[in-house]
Amino acid sequence: MRHAVSSVTIALSLVGAVVAPAGLALAAPAAAPVLAAAPKKKCTIEDKRLRELSGIVATSTGYVVINDGSEDESRKRIFFLDTKCEIAKDPVRYPDPGPRDTEDLAVGPDRKTLWIADTGDNIDAKTRRERVAVWIMPLSGSKQPVLHRLTYPGNEPHDAEALLVGDDNLPLVITKDLSGKSEIFTPTAKLKSTADTEPIPMKKVGELTLPKTNTENKLGGPGRLLVTGAARSPDGSKVVLRTYGDAFEFDVTGGNIVAALTTGKPRVTPLADPFGEAISYTPDGRSFVTVSDGGLLDAADPIDVLGYTPATTGAEALPNGGNDVTKPAAEKSWIEGLSLDEITYLIAALGVLGALLVGAGIFGILKARRKPAPAEPTDERDDQFPGNSGYPPANRPDVPPRGGVYGGGGGQGGVYGGAPANGGRPAGGVYGGGRPQGGGGRGGAVYGGGPQQGGGRPQGGGVYGGGTPGGGYGGGRPGGGGGHGPGRAEPPRREHDRRDPRDGGYGDRGQQYGQFSGGGREYRGDRY
Repeated sequence: MRHAVSSVTIALSLVGAVVAPAGLALAAPAAAPVLAAAPKKKCTIEDKRLRELSGIVATSTGYVVINDGSEDESRKRIFFLDTKCEIAKDPVRYPDPGPRDTEDLAVGPDRKTLWIADTGDNIDAKTRRERVAVWIMPLSGSKQPVLHRLTYPGNEPHDAEALLVGDDNLPLVITKDLSGKSEIFTPTAKLKSTADTEPIPMKKVGELTLPKTNTENKLGGPGRLLVTGAARSPDGSKVVLRTYGDAFEFDVTGGNIVAALTTGKPRVTPLADPFGEAISYTPDGRSFVTVSDGGLLDAADPIDVLGYTPATTGAEALPNGGNDVTKPAAEKSWIEGLSLDEITYLIAALGVLGALLVGAGIFGILKARRKPAPAEPTDERDDQFPGNSGYPPANRPDVPPRGGVYGGGGGQGGVYGGAPANGGRPAGGVYGGGRPQGGGGRGGAVYGGGPQQGGGRPQGGGVYGGGTPGGGYGGGRPGGGGGHGPGRAEPPRREHDRRDPRDGGYGDRGQQYGQFSGGGREYRGDRY
């Protein structure tokens, strides 16, 4: 596992913490949770590379530890510590290609061989593993570890964080499952020691369900179900499995570890480390030592190696027998009746709903930003001339009349429905403009242009949007004649002038982008 717990486990714990105050919490015991007896602190690990520990073995000179799967190459080592948790010698590197996700350590029956479980495979990973592996090396660290590849039946993926080694010198891989049922797998043949060989298939040899407890831990109920580590006593007579809350110790008869795990009645020792994933017997077999994965802890939180005296009783000796007190039906909330799978689906649904709400909010913000700016306030002088729909007002003596756009008024003719001020016929124009006032042969405009009032020759009728005085294909400069209309001809336009996208095509800055001219004054519309 590349983090202290998978995102599914984190989700379960966080949802419980967030919704509990609102009454939508997982069923909580009426009695106070069991608190672990104060463990004995052995030492504190200070090396910053050892913040994601998932495996530990206690030796006569100190400890051997490994990190969980990490992207940091400096953490992909086997570390040797002394009894004060300080680095005792150079860490041992893995040969290429190196491990993918190391999770646990175990000692072989000869007490001289170190086994490393490269079996992590988070259930929320985008790509699940097709094969897993174990690495084997001398416990002394005198040689590099050797890779041995394995596969599960049917190549089905499993996340596994606990490893034991039987008397037959074959590994037992124990899965970590949210359902509370852990499966046990072992190879179907002897291991092969070359990295380029085909993996050895494994077979399922049993499954186990740990007794229920109510030991306090940061992950609540799920933390009491997930097997995160294992160890075998030096004399082989006992094995222990751990969760985030407890250690479960089983007696082994005749070396049959599988029978002990599947049919035995374990003794239960509550544990105190916050995110513990590692456990080991001490060399004399009388105590356990544990250590936390600090991946989810604050950087200032210590990483302590803790020692425990194993319990002599089972879960029945815990307060309330390790079980939650059953509430009367009238006091139960609807969520307390949900199974673990149903709770998982509920969390997934809440996540989808949250994502949809976030998306809707972003869409609303973007849509609001695309709205046009509000219209600017009207000139206070316009109030003196009510009824004028164009801009500027037609009857203002200080401003010459101009043609309107999309219904604007004015004396010289409208475009798309413009009308002259004070009634009468429009001064010219197409799409709503009328005949030019006062006559005039060629003063009529095409597509919006119009002549000045007064008859006679127009000052430059416009073609395709020309204003007054006109211009060819888009209007011209004040006073100038334009193409396809009488008046003084403009000098030939340079090629780049004719292509200016703002000119409306073939002319100076014309109507295409809302700009037009009239009466020698130039205005810019807001169509685009």
